[in-house]
Amino acid sequence: MKIYRTLFLIKNSCNLIKRAEAFGGFRNLLLIVIAFLLLVPVTHSQNEVGNIHGKLTDKKLGESIANHPVTLNIHKAEDVTQQETQTDENGNYRFDNLPIDVETHYSVSTTYNGAEHIEKDLVLSTWVPNLTINMEISGVTNDTSQIRIKSYTIVIQVPSAEHATEGALSVIEAIVAENRSISPFQTLHEKQAVGFHHGLPKGHKAFFPHAPATLTRSSASNHVMLTEPLPHGQTDIGYRYIYPANEPKLDLSRQMLFRTDQITFLIQDGLNLAPRSKYFKTSKYEAIGNIVYKVYAAAREGGFAAGKMVDLNLGIPKPKSNIGQMAFIAIAAALAGGFLVAAIFMLRRAKRASAESDDAQPTLTDTGWLRKLSDADLDHARTARLEFITLLDEVNEKQGISERVYNRLRKEQTERLTEILDQRKERGLDT
Repeated sequence: MKIYRTLFLIKNSCNLIKRAEAFGGFRNLLLIVIAFLLLVPVTHSQNEVGNIHGKLTDKKLGESIANHPVTLNIHKAEDVTQQETQTDENGNYRFDNLPIDVETHYSVSTTYNGAEHIEKDLVLSTWVPNLTINMEISGVTNDTSQIRIKSYTIVIQVPSAEHATEGALSVIEAIVAENRSISPFQTLHEKQAVGFHHGLPKGHKAFFPHAPATLTRSSASNHVMLTEPLPHGQTDIGYRYIYPANEPKLDLSRQMLFRTDQITFLIQDGLNLAPRSKYFKTSKYEAIGNIVYKVYAAAREGGFAAGKMVDLNLGIPKPKSNIGQMAFIAIAAALAGGFLVAAIFMLRRAKRASAESDDAQPTLTDTGWLRKLSDADLDHARTARLEFITLLDEVNEKQGISERVYNRLRKEQTERLTEILDQRKERGLDT
């Protein structure tokens, strides 16, 4: 009826234009008519209402979703109000008497199997007062082949003061899980629907979840779990626990429930531990904040298959002999320059007086000249120390230096590196 009225007004306007041409007042009358026509839709829309309706369907099952809640969000300027309804037995929903306003838009949303589905930026107008929004919801997938662990990092360090019981260690585990399916992932664990779960080592204590907010622990199965479906894309999962280490070894071995691309150990420098598995190799030293970690990365082509038990045992590294000690000095001297001149004298002195204490001579500090370095040069100094410590450890692992000399040089380099890190912290370069 309103469309007919508008057409009637346009027809009458045309008649007025013809009359205006006859009397020579065409221009002024035309402007009045155009202004009047522009006001017609606005005047009508202020009193008009429309509706948004549609149907919910489970795309995976091919069935209507009956008696299910649907939410309408009404956005007007900065205000948002809501209406709620439920689908009928055929999965249909409807929102009536919705104002048609140029400043108002709508969105329809529903949560199904723990995943939210939403249709945004819906606008009603005089010409389209009613919208049909059918939502085909894919539900969730339980296809484990769509889940990939991009990285699994285990950080072992000295615990904080409140958990510094004798022999205890703090273990942080960080997992980057990727859901390659467009649908949220959900599986069953202990007859409970979960989005992700991963085993914890036997004997751990004091579990602390970090992220996401839905992360929890099942005391019955000794697993960490996400209580909501795992969304599409990457999800960062992190938690910490205390592990008693009264014996000179740690067994953190676990079964990988999903295919895992990379496993990495970060062991705080000073803890005499190393992975036993042949898959882990010393790669480098890394300073995170004011703590130096020794990094062991898994070297296995293709990663670790789902369902595989991975050896995550750690123990005290085996002592090395002094075979090839002078070869190490020659190589290191070429890389480190004059620093090793002093080391050679120390080695000779160590041969002449094997009973002499390693602490007999104090280590000269670098504090004075470090303060004179620029920030860039200080960063280069840190990198050089880390690389030298890495080289020192590699030669030691290949039995290319005696344990006595290794310990002495290692101690000196660690002290020098600590001075550099303290200087960076003093300048505010590390937090």
